[in-house]
Amino acid sequence: MIFGTIKLWNQDRGWGFIEAEDGEEYFFNIVNVRKGQRVRERAKVKFDIEETQKGTEAIHVSLT
Repeated sequence: MIFGTIKLWNQDRGWGFIEAEDGEEYFFNIVNVRKGQRVRERAKVKFDIEETQKGTEAIHVSLT
């Protein structure tokens, strides 16, 4: 698991970016957020990463 903070969240489009503790930024989509959790900017999260056709993406995102 990687830890980070939600840097940007676009509620209308359902996507955003997470800044990891190592300084890297990862794209994430609402479908990769644990059900029942409310996404907001500056929230602390933990997640895994996956290589997709569009690049590295955060998956299994959950609030800490």
